[in-house]
Amino acid sequence: MNKKIKQSKKGFLLASEVLKIVLAVISISFLIYLLFSLYYSNSNAKNKEEAQSTINRINDIITRINNNAVKSEGVTDITPVSWSFFSYIGSESKPNLCAGETCLCICDTPNVISKFWTSQTAKCDSDGVCLAVSNLQKFQSFEIKGPSDGGTSINITKNGEYIGVEKL
Repeated sequence: MNKKIKQSKKGFLLASEVLKIVLAVISISFLIYLLFSLYYSNSNAKNKEEAQSTINRINDIITRINNNAVKSEGVTDITPVSWSFFSYIGSESKPNLCAGETCLCICDTPNVISKFWTSQTAKCDSDGVCLAVSNLQKFQSFEIKGPSDGGTSINITKNGEYIGVEKL
């Protein structure tokens, strides 16, 4: 009889140890997820700040062009890297940041997985910066490249009554 009691205690200890290991793995996985979330939220805030700085420089140039101080001007060293420039004009769907007006946006593009349920306009609302430009001319969207890839520069010009943005 003693042998049967000892064998069942060993089985009970085994289940207890497995439960501890499973809980430890779940806890460690949750901590790793939390750390990555904190890192990416901080990184995204920095990128949004860089995009706002770029939009402010573009706004200054557009103001000078609309006041006929200059006909065209370039912007170099555009950041944040791997984000994209978009134009939203006419009746197309626009981000809420545009307030229904024609606008220029610098936004993060949805990754391959989230493209199925996140539109570009929604991504611009959550991870982007927009500038309302009433006389903006439509341009092809493009990705901002880093200095190691040659960087991204744009030229802003006035074509008649419209403001044009051209990637150089």
